[in-house]
Amino acid sequence: MNSGTPISAVKRRACVACTVAKARCTPQVANICQRCARLGKSCTFLDLPQTRRKQKATPSRVEVLEKKVDQLVSQLATLTRPNEQISPNTSNTLTDDLELSREAQQEPTDVASMLEAAKDPSHGVDPPTSSVLEGQPSIVDRGLLSEAEAERLIMSFQFGFFREREPFLFLCVVAATIGSTHPLRKTIAEEVMNHVTMRIVARSERNLELLRGLLVYSAWYTYPAERHHPRLLLLIQLCFSILYDLALHKKSSTNLDEQRAVLGTHWLSAGLCGVLGRPSTMKHDNRVDEWQLSDRWISPFIELQSFLGTMDQVHTSVHASGGRALVQVTHSSLQRQFDNIKADVEKSLSDCPPSTVNAIRTEIKYAEMRVEEFCFREELWIADPVNPIRITMLMNMIQRSKELIQTIINLPASEIIQITITTSARVCAALGYIPTAVLSLLTILTRHNGSATDDQVQAVVDAADYPNIVTELADALEIRFAQLSAQERETDVVGSLCSKMRLLARCYPYQVRGVVGSLHSQDARQSVSSVVAHNDEMATTPEVWPPVYEEFGEIFPMDDLQWDSLLSDFTGF
Repeated sequence: MNSGTPISAVKRRACVACTVAKARCTPQVANICQRCARLGKSCTFLDLPQTRRKQKATPSRVEVLEKKVDQLVSQLATLTRPNEQISPNTSNTLTDDLELSREAQQEPTDVASMLEAAKDPSHGVDPPTSSVLEGQPSIVDRGLLSEAEAERLIMSFQFGFFREREPFLFLCVVAATIGSTHPLRKTIAEEVMNHVTMRIVARSERNLELLRGLLVYSAWYTYPAERHHPRLLLLIQLCFSILYDLALHKKSSTNLDEQRAVLGTHWLSAGLCGVLGRPSTMKHDNRVDEWQLSDRWISPFIELQSFLGTMDQVHTSVHASGGRALVQVTHSSLQRQFDNIKADVEKSLSDCPPSTVNAIRTEIKYAEMRVEEFCFREELWIADPVNPIRITMLMNMIQRSKELIQTIINLPASEIIQITITTSARVCAALGYIPTAVLSLLTILTRHNGSATDDQVQAVVDAADYPNIVTELADALEIRFAQLSAQERETDVVGSLCSKMRLLARCYPYQVRGVVGSLHSQDARQSVSSVVAHNDEMATTPEVWPPVYEEFGEIFPMDDLQWDSLLSDFTGF
């Protein structure tokens, strides 16, 4: 500031500070204006030629705008404090505050301080990482909102988002959950196949949504029911094709949805293609082992399925030439492996929802059945058909199969209507294994073992209790088809199986009679007649059988060829 020093050239009308702030500059003394004196700023005037100053005889546009700003500021102060008398000093104070704020934004910032601050962009204290509500009862637990209402609100939110973002996946979820009696079931199934035909086949479209949709539709496939399930196999093969076309099996970086798609394809291929007699085109590799750990719900399924694949290879490699000792050692080894896997899987059950727990327990029971499968291979026991080890394995097979069936019978109705196609295959295996084991045991006791007693025969028949448990299972599953006709039931996978279940239960007693033959004691004849009613020309429905058997009309014996074909429909799904 040049206080008290005369200047040779004519000064500008406004000082530097007022010019930057676009504020009125009113001189107070020779070398300082009123504004700079009030704000304590350095007041500096720049020199300008005399001719330049004379040209500004009329108010400039800036001056006009400055006057308008001053007027607006005064009006603002009056409006915000209508009950107070606005003095000039108050107006000036408000103007000064606005000017100070404006100057704070316009004045240059220290670049060095900005660079220093940029080294640590965070500021303030670290925010908490845990919720203050953690461990506290939710609004549902406190009774403010019912569980059903909360679920409805969440589902309502997800519905619109899901339908618009992934329409094909949405369609497949609807197809999987719509129910067997819904009038639009056929229409929705045709819509799914239209997408498959037009998008996947005709246009060769490939994306993750299509893969996820097909996995859902295949996993809960029920319609239409076809012999040997060609459509289901086609859908699973399309899952393979899309997965490999998207290179998900070798992609270096995958998200959770992609990992689940790979695991789901592996589970379906290994679980169903083997049951349906088709080779699996997807191998179990290190990626499957690595990714299954990222999803605690699917990991038990993959771990059990891996064991089943190993067991299939072991069963194939065991030959009759190895003798009884090899069978015993192999069976013991598989049992130890399974026990370890079962213990590991059961540790994770506490983290899974009830429906998933029930599905996993079904897989456990199925694996337990498969461990005993050596007992069905007659060529392994030719030299010693009455071996105690085989008899024990056959009894275990009956017990394990009944436990699997009972697991399904005990399911809530809401879960029965949503069982997967793989679970249906496990149930079919159990339905075929029980009579096969019973007839094998009866053959051993009545033909190979001359010292068999009536009590032993009766114990085997009672242990299986086959007609009753099969009928009970059919009753439990048929809640899905209460409103369908018999013809409509046959178009559903489970519906067609229910009819065959009742046929199995109907014909089973005659197969028992054919093996046991004429027993010497009256007690033995009575024990068999409690299960079998026979007449040389025509058999009638025994009174001890449930009334549901009457729907089959006349009862007729089934020869061995037809019986074997019926069983193969179940064990081969």
